[in-house]
Amino acid sequence: MDTEFLFCCGIEDTFIADPYPKTGKVLDEYDLTGHYQHWKDDFDRVKGLGCDALRWGIPWYRVQPQKDTWDWSWTDQTIPYLVEEKGITVILDLMHYGTPLWMKKSYQDPDYPSFVETYTAKVIERYQKYLKFVVPYNEPHTAAEFAGRQGVWPPYSQGFDGYLSVMKAVVLGAQRQTNLIQRKGLQTVQVECSGGSFALDEATKDLAQWETTAQSMYFDLLTGHVERLLPYASFFGAHGWNEHVLAEFQTHAAEIGIMGVNFYPQFSFQDIWMGKDGTVKRKNHPVWIPDLERLLRKRYNAYACPMIITETSVRDDLTMKRFWLKESMEKTVSLFRSGFPILGYTWFPIIDMVDWSYRTQDGEKENFMARFGFWDEQRKENSCAELYRELVRNYHGDN
Repeated sequence: MDTEFLFCCGIEDTFIADPYPKTGKVLDEYDLTGHYQHWKDDFDRVKGLGCDALRWGIPWYRVQPQKDTWDWSWTDQTIPYLVEEKGITVILDLMHYGTPLWMKKSYQDPDYPSFVETYTAKVIERYQKYLKFVVPYNEPHTAAEFAGRQGVWPPYSQGFDGYLSVMKAVVLGAQRQTNLIQRKGLQTVQVECSGGSFALDEATKDLAQWETTAQSMYFDLLTGHVERLLPYASFFGAHGWNEHVLAEFQTHAAEIGIMGVNFYPQFSFQDIWMGKDGTVKRKNHPVWIPDLERLLRKRYNAYACPMIITETSVRDDLTMKRFWLKESMEKTVSLFRSGFPILGYTWFPIIDMVDWSYRTQDGEKENFMARFGFWDEQRKENSCAELYRELVRNYHGDN
């Protein structure tokens, strides 16, 4: 394991290629933010920040447009330029949501784990010399929520049956991916949400506990430690997971490698309570630096593996964004210097993205911009870019 701290950034890489039935719109963030056209300049911007690494993903649906057809024409340009010409380490997202269009049932296709393993093998076969860190799947919990419980992404399932169905497929696929990646001598970065819910009344106490557990149980399922989830055995059984499903996770168990922590101070956590109409109400529960450190230490105590902050940022509020960038980066560096196994820090994304609601609602993309970045969609820079550069210079000056 390298001992140098990694200063990283990311480019939003969600790919939901299936047109939403009511709007006909797709959610390809590279297309919506102009990255397909401006990738070279975007990589130059990454270099100009002083970054060591970029979290960036392959659009699976584009490189495998048909089951037996592969098109590497774009990635054959981008990956070598980033790694060889710019000298940037890529933290490669293999799956940042979304399956190819030919996979009609998406995650509910019984062959999904095999399909994603084949895709992973093809990527490594072609690009292994450029790779060091590979993310098998970004945020399984989010995928299970949007594709399984809320019915917003394919396969448009709903309820907890749908949630667990998608989660099962993602985990079994990720186990295959992880074992393959690690056999090839590459390091896996397992990226998951790092939030949860706080119950404001007795009626939502159990739900809050489940929603918090759900944002870390991927690591238990991936590693086959299903005994940690025994309090939910009856819940699992009621929604399609019997002992045979849990045994399957154990049979194909994989190692975490490096844990990726996605932490957003504005909305990673929520307060929930039961409304007078009998429905659960929610509001964001803002958090700050002490909460980040507490989360990191809790995760390490539970899983005892090295970590990297794979996503963090602030939306829309430039003043708050500057405070969070400075304080969260300095805290992460301080933890690293103290010997805590946190390997790096990623601001994600550095280019403003389009909110995911764009796909499901009417309106032009300009009405859905989410201002997380250092540059807007026209590549106009804000003051956070220079602050990031200054923080990196200060680190290297101190060392």
